[in-house]
Amino acid sequence: MDSILIFGGGINQLTLIESAKELGYRTIVIDPIESVPAKQVADIFECVDPKDYDKTKELALKYGVKGIVTCQMENPLLLMAKLATELNFIFPTEKAVLNARNKFLMKECFIRNNVPCAKGKLVKQGDKVTSELCNEIGFPLIIKPVDSFSSRGVYKVNKIEEIESYLSNTKSFSSTGDVIIEEFMEGPEVSVESVTQNGVTTMIQITDKVITPYPTAVEMAHIQPSFLSKEIKDQITELVKKAIVALELDNCASHAEVKITTKGIKMVELGARLGGDYITSHLVPLSTGINIEAAAIQIAMGKKPDLKKKFSKGAVIEYILLEPGKKISEIKDWRNVKVPSAVKQAFVFCKAGDVVLPVTDSAKRAGCVIVQADNRKGAVEIAQLASEELKDKISLS
Repeated sequence: MDSILIFGGGINQLTLIESAKELGYRTIVIDPIESVPAKQVADIFECVDPKDYDKTKELALKYGVKGIVTCQMENPLLLMAKLATELNFIFPTEKAVLNARNKFLMKECFIRNNVPCAKGKLVKQGDKVTSELCNEIGFPLIIKPVDSFSSRGVYKVNKIEEIESYLSNTKSFSSTGDVIIEEFMEGPEVSVESVTQNGVTTMIQITDKVITPYPTAVEMAHIQPSFLSKEIKDQITELVKKAIVALELDNCASHAEVKITTKGIKMVELGARLGGDYITSHLVPLSTGINIEAAAIQIAMGKKPDLKKKFSKGAVIEYILLEPGKKISEIKDWRNVKVPSAVKQAFVFCKAGDVVLPVTDSAKRAGCVIVQADNRKGAVEIAQLASEELKDKISLS
């Protein structure tokens, strides 16, 4: 039995581990936290510091690993690329991963390769944000860390004073303290799940999103399939394929974010990994019948992935929003919101005694429901009802 090394053992990685086992692989899972859920389901679990390359390599050799994979994990990608180069695993190059991890390098790749994207400037740690710099791009602007994820430290700003109020928080989510200031692109935003093998990219699904009101832009719902026309979807697919080539990504899954603006379709960002928020673990299989996590595993192990669409249904994840500043006094049994057959999963991430914080990034959301229906409209309606029911299970004081 061939072994695959899986990076990350959190709740969002469980379906990836299950898929690897269903494909007949021995799962070697590593995570820096000892008590992660994967410890109970992995064939072998090892607690490893995320920066300990030597230990990671040692384990790969010890267990005869034939391939490496992760799902939505962003932080281990550079280490994985280095390991792949040294041990001859199938994985994007270090250069390609760095292009996708550093959002300013990404922007430069897009510009060099004529991939439409937002105008932007890099502000290095210690540099001052000037009015001249901002006016060169033009308000409103987006400020964001150069290499973070999950909407952390991302704000829309309308004047320089707002930048000054948010800048320290944005810098705190950047590994270098560098931030990007870029033009705000008006229009709906979608995400795109794709897989690339040997230079050929297949688009799997396009997802509509609902976000919090600005200045933050935290995702509160994901809806499949997209409401967009086939013509626009085809244009998005071609744009994402061009962006993947620009970053030199190959033999991996990818998660892209795209804006449909009055000036055309433009790239926001593209990650060398699968999407989070249960998009790839739950929504894609529920809307298409395609197990995209299994596809990522098959690519990592040198196999041809199964990308055949089995059906077309509606799938939605909707997050609940609680009143900031309130204390959670009680959480009633919420599992019965799953009783309707359309509600496939429900999660509560908070606990009694917590004080509700403003939803400034993805980690501060209180809970969610995941729904499947025969079509998009039905899934949206059921998700709205189920999320309200879930919200009613949480008492505030």
